[in-house]
Amino acid sequence: MSVFESFRDKIFRVADPDARVRVSREEINSFARSGNDFIRIPQGQEVIVREVFLLDNGAAAGRIFALAQAADGSALGWTSTRNLAGSFRNETLGLVKPGRGAGRFGPNAAWSRGKYLGQIELVKIVSTDLKIRHIALGTIDDYTTMSVAAAEAGIRLTVNSGFRSYPEQKFLWDGYQRKLPGFNLAAKPGISNHQSGIAFDLDVAGGPGNQTYDWLAMRGPDFGFFRTVNREFWHWECDPIRARQLASINTFKTSNVIV
Repeated sequence: MSVFESFRDKIFRVADPDARVRVSREEINSFARSGNDFIRIPQGQEVIVREVFLLDNGAAAGRIFALAQAADGSALGWTSTRNLAGSFRNETLGLVKPGRGAGRFGPNAAWSRGKYLGQIELVKIVSTDLKIRHIALGTIDDYTTMSVAAAEAGIRLTVNSGFRSYPEQKFLWDGYQRKLPGFNLAAKPGISNHQSGIAFDLDVAGGPGNQTYDWLAMRGPDFGFFRTVNREFWHWECDPIRARQLASINTFKTSNVIV
């Protein structure tokens, strides 16, 4: 299994009792706009995903379809990944390389502390809200290893936001500055560590006492992740060297506590 395309040839189980199938990509678009009857996949059937296709036709923008094959090898067709158990969260969908002549404000341009760092490769990943986000190639192994360990502990770890391009960060900054509804605190474009590729906003509902947060606080440093923004329980950064240093400092402090 490729770390860039974790979905490929993996077995999923159909969870939706009304899971529908389209025969071709063209039918994905036509059926999305019509009331035609659909072929259905039985709930509970196991399928293998061969390919993925991102539908972008307005109302259904961002919906991800999978070319599903029955586990016994028989052909099925294209179906929404929302029909599959787990809804495809955390699956990686491919590598995004910088385009020829990519510039300082392009989709792969990395920034740190107001300085342009250069172009980096990104990995597409399905976020908590079932949209496609990006994370830096240099962090994919650490994040994947951590998410697998979390799953083994009964914790579902998913991404709300990862790498952000300069225009994406500018959009968030402008909304925050203008105090628009739905916009939270955001760093100026060029400054945020989301633009350097090390920052992750993880799906953590609350701070200490939340199961996911407590697991991250205890195990995150083992995988190179630690918190850096005091008021943001969800903001974690991938820096294995600093994580090891912080872990050793905390261990030292703990070992010197008199109880």
